[in-house]
Amino acid sequence: MTVIYAFQDSNGHWHGDPDAPLLDPADEPSRGTLTYQPVPGTPEAASPFAGQRLTVLYGITDLEAGPVTYQLDTGGRFLATWHIHTLLASPMGTAPLPSDTPPAPAPAPCLESAFTEGGRRYALTGTRCDNGQLTLELTISSERGDIQGELCGAVTADDLEPLARLLDAASHTLTGPAAIPPPRQGGGWAPADSTRLAARFRQERDFTILAAEFGCSRGAIYQELTRQGLIRTPGSGRTTPASRPLSEAMQQRRQIHRNTHTRWSDEEERRLAQRCADGVLTPELSNEFGRTEQAIDSRLLKIGAVGPAADQARLNAL
Repeated sequence: MTVIYAFQDSNGHWHGDPDAPLLDPADEPSRGTLTYQPVPGTPEAASPFAGQRLTVLYGITDLEAGPVTYQLDTGGRFLATWHIHTLLASPMGTAPLPSDTPPAPAPAPCLESAFTEGGRRYALTGTRCDNGQLTLELTISSERGDIQGELCGAVTADDLEPLARLLDAASHTLTGPAAIPPPRQGGGWAPADSTRLAARFRQERDFTILAAEFGCSRGAIYQELTRQGLIRTPGSGRTTPASRPLSEAMQQRRQIHRNTHTRWSDEEERRLAQRCADGVLTPELSNEFGRTEQAIDSRLLKIGAVGPAADQARLNAL
């Protein structure tokens, strides 16, 4: 099922599971835009993301879908994962609140120099510190602006000329880049390959590039990085809302539907399918199971239930 599984807020921070793998490793995540406008007066209106224009990632994953479908500004209607829906619907999101006092303006650089060579741009910026030293930032970027290297430190103005001579001497000493071992050709991961992959992952996050470099599939790269603990499987680094105090908004919602935002057990799904087959309609199922009608519709579709309520759920999803 295609679901929204991550979003970027107006401050540029990502939320949800942006590193979650798609079911097909060859697929790329789709991007869209969502202007989150909850209904005024509802608990969702207190969300820190209310009114924001969000960039969302969506695709086919094995993450559990939540009860609500979101209409994207860029077209398309998709369910969000349970994690994303909880972040959007509750004041417990992680978006930073705006500061009451504006940040102090950054000091103007007193030294700027840059040039482009071999498809790379080298930029040096120096800013005067209160103690008279210079804070130097050297960045190396691609033609697209991707940072490929950086160096930062504080020196005095008298240090610049000796440092220039030192760098010039180093450029003559290093006659060429270290040879890169040939890619792996199947089999398990040798210790040297595992160490080299860990080092490369700190510089390159594109699984396609890493797979080509190491002579294996994107899935093998993902599994090895997971084994080394360099990336987390979806849900491994967060606790469910049931294990922490409920927000005020969630408490209000559960006064209406006692089981909202709780996971379905196998027994509940079996009983829901049976009650639907018996002809019980959605409003009565909502009261019986303590969940919203949208959650009932979503679960009926997921378990492939049959009956009038399931038929209506399929019509609602069109």
